[in-house]
Amino acid sequence: MSSRLAALLCAAALFAAAEAVRAEPATGTVRGAITVLKKRLFGGLAKSDDASGVVVYVTGYLTPPPDAVAVLEQKSERFIPRVLPIVAGQTVSFPNRDRFYHNVFSVSPVEPFDLGQYKSSDPARTQVFATPGLVPVYCNIHPQMLSYVVVLENDAFAVTGEDGKFELRGVRAGAIALNAWLPGAQRATRELVLAPGSDENVELTLELTQKTPPHARKDGTPYPPPPTYDGN
Repeated sequence: MSSRLAALLCAAALFAAAEAVRAEPATGTVRGAITVLKKRLFGGLAKSDDASGVVVYVTGYLTPPPDAVAVLEQKSERFIPRVLPIVAGQTVSFPNRDRFYHNVFSVSPVEPFDLGQYKSSDPARTQVFATPGLVPVYCNIHPQMLSYVVVLENDAFAVTGEDGKFELRGVRAGAIALNAWLPGAQRATRELVLAPGSDENVELTLELTQKTPPHARKDGTPYPPPPTYDGN
């Protein structure tokens, strides 16, 4: 190989490496903790010992959805998990683990859908969530069943455990907003400018003061009252 050809190949490799570095966005880490305040029995707010189930997420840029299918189970007349964060465009599977029928639906303007009636022996039904936003999910048969699909702009999110701590790695550098949300609380937001390679520590507080209003069936009618027994 001539020295000129070797030099050209070396230059081409360096150029390709530089282009790969430029194509990969700079990132940083955001970590911290969420404090949840709940109503006290005789008024005011007090710190909750349980800060689990808080969705902590970043807005300000888009990433493509993962290929993985998220799962929202129907089990023991409940949805599991209660809150499911996903990326816009991702598919969610709704398997029925009970031996009786469920009918999963939502009337949210973000992603209205109706999966119809099916039981555990039937294949799990799926729904694609294309638009960022909050989608409350219900069962048309069991009024106590309620879950929330939180459709996000990107994959920089986490759900807190009992201690309220979170860590988001690979967050795209630049101007972003860090958000925290829990059913029954107003969203908390902190604006940040994340420098490449930086490690930001953020604490946010949520006030758990809102009640969940009753909801109707998918056709807008009330749920029938539960059966009563006279003991005979």
